[in-house]
Amino acid sequence: MSKPWKQIKIFTCDTEQSVTIEPNPERDGVCIHSSEEAASDAFCLYATYDEALAIAEELVNFVNKNRK
Repeated sequence: MSKPWKQIKIFTCDTEQSVTIEPNPERDGVCIHSSEEAASDAFCLYATYDEALAIAEELVNFVNKNRK
């Protein structure tokens, strides 16, 4: 059985970041956790499913417009 969350690693020039996306049934949406592996910095974004889809669409549009 697959896990209800998705974890991806983002590599930057000098550090590694983790992003975990998991469901948030209490708020009928998702939690997006972001943290730097080498530091204790962490961030959590709570979004409804509609808000998460809007963020995803904006991110895709931004990348497509600015990718070289």
